[in-house]
Amino acid sequence: MELETVLEHTSDAITALDKEWNYTCVNHSAELLLRHKRVELLGRSIWEIFPELLNTPAESQLRQAASGRVSVKFELFLPKLYAWHEVRAVPTENGLILFSRDIFDRVRALRDEAVRAEIRNILKHAPVAISIMRGQEHRIEIHNVMFQQLVGGRSLEGLTVRNAFRELEGQGFFELLDQVYTTGVTYEGKEILAHYDRDGTGEMYEGYFNIIYQPLFNISGQVDRILSLNIEVTQEVRARQRIAQFAAERDAILQQLLEGVIVTDVEGRITLVNDAASRLHGVTKLDVLPESYSEAYNLYTEDGHLYHPADLPLSRAALKDEIVTEARWRIRRPDGAEVLVEGNARPVYDEQGRKIAAVLTMRELEV
Repeated sequence: MELETVLEHTSDAITALDKEWNYTCVNHSAELLLRHKRVELLGRSIWEIFPELLNTPAESQLRQAASGRVSVKFELFLPKLYAWHEVRAVPTENGLILFSRDIFDRVRALRDEAVRAEIRNILKHAPVAISIMRGQEHRIEIHNVMFQQLVGGRSLEGLTVRNAFRELEGQGFFELLDQVYTTGVTYEGKEILAHYDRDGTGEMYEGYFNIIYQPLFNISGQVDRILSLNIEVTQEVRARQRIAQFAAERDAILQQLLEGVIVTDVEGRITLVNDAASRLHGVTKLDVLPESYSEAYNLYTEDGHLYHPADLPLSRAALKDEIVTEARWRIRRPDGAEVLVEGNARPVYDEQGRKIAAVLTMRELEV
């Protein structure tokens, strides 16, 4: 009687099987674990209750314990219960006693760790800086090699973003992460400027980044992590800034010249007309292609015929790579005045010898 009381109240799930594999004993913990009432199990075969065990390693282990009269210990997954059990089968004179317990949490933890290891392996050498931040405090759980290169090779795993990058306070990044975590809406930013201690030396670095903050949801549909993708575009932004500065300086210089100047891109599309050229033509029209030069700017030959677009000095320089000198043509301005001009045109090449533009200079001739 005392033994039955102990069996009934122990936390281990204990069942007994006779030599025909029928349940002969089921304690209360076993009812909970197997999700069957005692009356549903007693007198019935384990293979009838759990047919999914047939032809599995679990069946082999149980039959080995029964036939070889040796204790065995194994783990099994019951799809019908969606549960992992650890089972110890001990042979007796009448059959087997099974000591079982739920190990779902342990298996899940092991699998989660395996998944994290696999994710880390996949992300490790991805050609973009990646980190995964967990929880409302955005604790850095995983980051890859490219991410470490952005922070001087340091490992920041285990730190919250606010502790790892205190210098980002006030630059809007923490607020963006909070927003993504709260709303579950992805954030994408282009060429975002960040001032941060790149190498951990206290010296501030200025860089531009394309950023994606992607929320990750748990099985309850709640955000519990954020995936961060970071691509540094500092060199590209700096190069474009230098080009823009150069273009601004060039335009300022060209606007001061007494000669008229028209510049095109590599396709011959007009990109700049300086003040002197505008005064000569009486109009300023940009984005004009070579086939429309004559019509857009009212260009005529010296003897008064509409200039064929392909024969214009700027067209020849832009489309045929010709250098044209001392060419003459007439301009009929919108006010009716006609101007005779002389000009030179030539293609423009970069340091690698690639054509990048064409330029026309002109001056008014005294008639």
